[in-house]
Amino acid sequence: MFFYRIAFILFLLINFSYANDLLKYEQKSKSAIKELSISLQKSLKSVLKESGPIVAIEYCNIAALAITSDTSNFNKISIKRTSLKLRNKSNKPDKWEIDVLNSFEKRKNSGEEISTLNYQNIYTENNEIFYRYMKAIPTVKACLTCHGSNRNPKVVIKLSELYPDDSAYNYVIGEIRGAFSVKIPISN
Repeated sequence: MFFYRIAFILFLLINFSYANDLLKYEQKSKSAIKELSISLQKSLKSVLKESGPIVAIEYCNIAALAITSDTSNFNKISIKRTSLKLRNKSNKPDKWEIDVLNSFEKRKNSGEEISTLNYQNIYTENNEIFYRYMKAIPTVKACLTCHGSNRNPKVVIKLSELYPDDSAYNYVIGEIRGAFSVKIPISN
């Protein structure tokens, strides 16, 4: 009987430690997403205000991936934005991300608010273990200049020059624009 009690206590301690690690990864993911979101919004709004949408598109083409990379490096994680409707091929979702994005769509259609849509999991890839986290990005009014259905013809031309395979348009307010995706390696 004593052995079972010790085993049970060890089981509880191991699971508590595991849950605590997951909480740390989740907090790190949320913090990095917030940092990236604020950085992208600030820089894009500034360029939009000063120079208009055409220059903002050119800026976004160059700077968005750099800002994302800086956030990844600073936080020692992998973070990106992805979507089922891509603009930049560098943001192409992997199979896990496609599955999560599709589940977000189902959850939204079942009545969940986009702002609450997130998902986390432990994922094995090529014999490596990762903590994965995704948070949905809602389409808001500011997105429609470049991602809406009623875009300025000059915006459409510039986007087609920079992104010939663009499919990230015809969004309306309240749709899922995409998601932030975080991947953190877990050391054994």
